[in-house]
Amino acid sequence: MSDTPDVQSTRKLTFLEQMASFPGSFWVANVIELVERFSFYGVRTIAALYITETAANGGLELSSTDKGIFFGVWSLIQCLLPMFTGGFADRYGYRLSLMVAFGINIVGYAMMGFTTDWWSFMLACCLIGTGTAIFKPPLHGTLAHCVNEKNSSVGWGMFYQVVNIGGFIGPMVCGYLRLLEWRYAFFASAGIIVVNIIITALFLKDYAKGGAAGEGKPRKSAGEVFAESVSVLKDVRFVVFLGIFSGFWFMFMQLFDQLSVFINQWVNSNDLVQFLARVTGWEFFQKMAADGTQVNPEWIINVDAGSIIILVLLISYITGKFKPISAMIVGMFICCGGFLLAGSVTTGAMCVLGIFIFAIGEMACSPKFSEYIGLMASPEKKALYMGYSNIPFAVGWAGANFIGGPLYDQLSDKYNLAQRYLVEKLGQDATELAQLGKDEIMPRLAQTLDTTELAAREVLWNTYQPQTFWWICTAIGLASTLAMVGYHFWLEADARKREVA
Repeated sequence: MSDTPDVQSTRKLTFLEQMASFPGSFWVANVIELVERFSFYGVRTIAALYITETAANGGLELSSTDKGIFFGVWSLIQCLLPMFTGGFADRYGYRLSLMVAFGINIVGYAMMGFTTDWWSFMLACCLIGTGTAIFKPPLHGTLAHCVNEKNSSVGWGMFYQVVNIGGFIGPMVCGYLRLLEWRYAFFASAGIIVVNIIITALFLKDYAKGGAAGEGKPRKSAGEVFAESVSVLKDVRFVVFLGIFSGFWFMFMQLFDQLSVFINQWVNSNDLVQFLARVTGWEFFQKMAADGTQVNPEWIINVDAGSIIILVLLISYITGKFKPISAMIVGMFICCGGFLLAGSVTTGAMCVLGIFIFAIGEMACSPKFSEYIGLMASPEKKALYMGYSNIPFAVGWAGANFIGGPLYDQLSDKYNLAQRYLVEKLGQDATELAQLGKDEIMPRLAQTLDTTELAAREVLWNTYQPQTFWWICTAIGLASTLAMVGYHFWLEADARKREVA
């Protein structure tokens, strides 16, 4: 027999060959993801600021602990429901599942524009979490059907680039709209979802419809779908993998849920404006630099998405030459380094550098996470396994908020630390200080110390070391990364045993 077919089947496709190998539904699914991520990240990046912002500036004036409860419940709904919605998407069809998801999300985003109290905001979070939980498995299942072993690295890299295009544009637009009025940002996120309804109805191929039901085989009952969903937990390697990645995701999600608040409270980002003034010479930036203007925290966080848009295809092509788990481990180590830097500085430029390093690591590990699970699943269980891939997000994201929110309040919240300093160091009455609004705490401290608010902030930084919060989170992420190294050696040893057997 000639060796030619084998050579052809094992030959690595070039980048252009891989790009040309994707079917039309791959590109349609990517457009749908871009629009959905515009809405999701547009709201997620401003929601933390909206919750903790003072009432005088239009916010809810709640604590990071409250924010942790909101985001924690949101994350549990969004990340645990796909374990079951994935199976139902396989049964009832991807297109129908997506339509239901879009309708729920429109209501949730629009409701956020009308929220004025704790419970109404919580209800809006629950609706968005539910809609997104229904959305993810059929969309990811579609993508998993559109890639194979030869093009999966570039395919998931392209998908991750699209995710971050939406994740970059959304915060930029919503960050501007919230300066006009908070509700404008929420309404914009709701309105653009209508585009996805049109695209899904007209152009998306329903791969679930072409499966067992399309071949004349009987559909499974709802009970059988549920039982099959639970049976995935018998896959020990899969469960261990998800457990290890959960700890890493605890660290990972702090960048998006806490860092914007940290930047708002501790980072002097006027150096970025000064840099733009020097480079461009524009009077616009020169005036902002002279006035001490700060860069919106959500725009600084957006360095992550912007870096991914530019570099992810290159990184994905490079990591495609390595085993997915090896690329993941390297990426996780890089993420830990960037994360630690971003949370340990008070200057805008160094914070941006830390976020950029984090983005490099994210490009190496996060697309590989989806690729690894997509290749692990059998064709008829793509959406089901992709649904379970949300478990690390559930554990990590919920932990990042239920634990991270109160921990940030205790270790790093500027207003809490200012109140603590006034009581412990300056002997002021705690009961009286508790009656003050957030916008009154720092002026009181500055006045008492006979200095500026910026100088008072430096006093708090040197006294209480609020960066300790980020050191703790980095330690958790690093421990998970080392556990992934152990998992890799375990798989290698098990593979050798199977070869011997």
